[in-house]
Amino acid sequence: MRNRPLLICVSGPDGAGKSSLVGRMATNLRGHGYAVATQYCYGCVVCRRLPQRIRSRFTASPGKPRSIASGIGTWAGRLHGWMDVAELTAALAEATVRARLTSRGGPAAVVTDRGPLDGLVKFDPAPGSRLAAAFARLARAYEITLLLDAEPEVLAERDGEYAIEPLAKFRDRYRQWATRLPSVRRVDADAPPATVAAEALGYVPARRQAPAATAGPPPARADGGKHVVISTFDDLGNPHYHGGGALLVDKVARRLAADHRVTVVTVAARGGVETRDGVRYHRLPLGWAGPRLGQLLYHAVLPVTARRLPHDVWLESFTPPFSTGFLPSFSRGRVVGVAQSLSGAAMSRRYHLPFALVERYGLRFYDDVVVLNEADAATVRRHAPQAVTHVIHNGVDQPPLDPRRIGEGDYIAFLGRVDVWQKGLDLLLAAHAGAPSMPLLLAGAGTRGEEASLAALIAATGADARWVGEVTGAEKQRFLENCAFLVLPSRSESFGLVALEAMAYGKPVLHFDLPTLRWMDGGGNIAVPAFDVPALGQRLRSLAADEESRRRLGHLAHQAARWFSWERTTGQYLGLVQELLDRPGLTGSAPAAVPAAERKEAGSWQPIN
Repeated sequence: MRNRPLLICVSGPDGAGKSSLVGRMATNLRGHGYAVATQYCYGCVVCRRLPQRIRSRFTASPGKPRSIASGIGTWAGRLHGWMDVAELTAALAEATVRARLTSRGGPAAVVTDRGPLDGLVKFDPAPGSRLAAAFARLARAYEITLLLDAEPEVLAERDGEYAIEPLAKFRDRYRQWATRLPSVRRVDADAPPATVAAEALGYVPARRQAPAATAGPPPARADGGKHVVISTFDDLGNPHYHGGGALLVDKVARRLAADHRVTVVTVAARGGVETRDGVRYHRLPLGWAGPRLGQLLYHAVLPVTARRLPHDVWLESFTPPFSTGFLPSFSRGRVVGVAQSLSGAAMSRRYHLPFALVERYGLRFYDDVVVLNEADAATVRRHAPQAVTHVIHNGVDQPPLDPRRIGEGDYIAFLGRVDVWQKGLDLLLAAHAGAPSMPLLLAGAGTRGEEASLAALIAATGADARWVGEVTGAEKQRFLENCAFLVLPSRSESFGLVALEAMAYGKPVLHFDLPTLRWMDGGGNIAVPAFDVPALGQRLRSLAADEESRRRLGHLAHQAARWFSWERTTGQYLGLVQELLDRPGLTGSAPAAVPAAERKEAGSWQPIN
């Protein structure tokens, strides 16, 4: 339809900050050239207009018993629900007309405070009922629904009216209904308001953010041509790693390139410069040195590169063995540390060198650090209390999945880099040696030495295990589709992207109980005490023999994985970069101080329980 307004809904429990975000979204969209109409869309005329003594019979509040018409258990409740649907439909139509009239043929947007998702949470109808279908039909009219989510303690403190327990129940109901509606995107409401607004705007499709001019040359970028640099030793073309960090950099760089000039500084055997998908790749000629010496040389060269390469914001992906490259001391712009891995402690245990001390000292130089989990966030806060810590999880592409196949599988799978010590492959093979009920297939690649060590271990343990080499593309997809479950026996992990990939295929994940892997809790995972080989072996046997448990856990895993999307992850990075560009003193040599109220995590996620 010509001039169809962009429809955005802001939903969430009481205390999440919906009205505040609606105002910020309207301001941001007007800055992008939209005519914006806002609308309050919750509660019918009965809920809003009748006196309190009568209205209490028709509404339910958190922590209070349902009244005769607050649910759908009675004819009055069902009638109330249909009244809510009718008024929501009318309010949405009226706001759409207002937006079109004020746009005068230009782009238009409607931002509603609450909407169909809130109605479903309020009445909680049966998923297959007509009332649920009516709310879902209204939800499909929206281009995007933003679900503001925060911990119940935060909601209770902000709301000031309801207790923590009832707000927690309402929050869980929002999460459950969100999985049944299209285009729902979760936004962390515990972040600073500017970060919340930037993340929310990042979810607006790029084609709708900056409408094209009717004539003349393309409009100038709103950022004035700011330059964002991302540095990473790992790269999708790196023969030694090309892991989760490389995939993240690729996704984030392409998302940022839609609004900024982006350069990725990485490593290759011969070096060189190329442009791909709008991103300029500057490759340092260090690949010849191999993974370990190459990382040390990379740490030595990167400060010189940061000094010579003009930039406004630099995202530094931390690199082993001591993570930090001390770039804020050399950069003329803002530097964000991206802790894909805080490897200092693990490298110190492995090589008996003080890498951890160097890492702790280096963290003090950063004003902003992105981490993948709450455990690493606590580490950064402990060693760099002045830094703003942003928790931004990795994402996953959602593959097609036949729900009937969840629980099936012919083998236990390990997928990852072949690094016997760090990935705990010695522990896995020892545990599996006493669990012959299902074969173990290990997929991945590493250095020649590590691959030889793995082959020797398989031969020595006599386990029903086989190393199948590296799997990519369709081969990797089949490997995950046909496994019964994934095992992640790592001694240390920063996130475990392969676990999220397996969850997207409806596969349970068995792993050691590491603090950095607790983002999976409640999402179809099984955690055993760290490095307890007998416990790991017992779980391998029981899970291999119990298809019904695998089916139950697989459904939980698939449901949890739906919250992780690359669109959300890259949108959070886009919001962070824009926030840094908007801070005063961008071109100065010293970063501006951040208000104490904003020194908190941004973009944290809690699993679906």
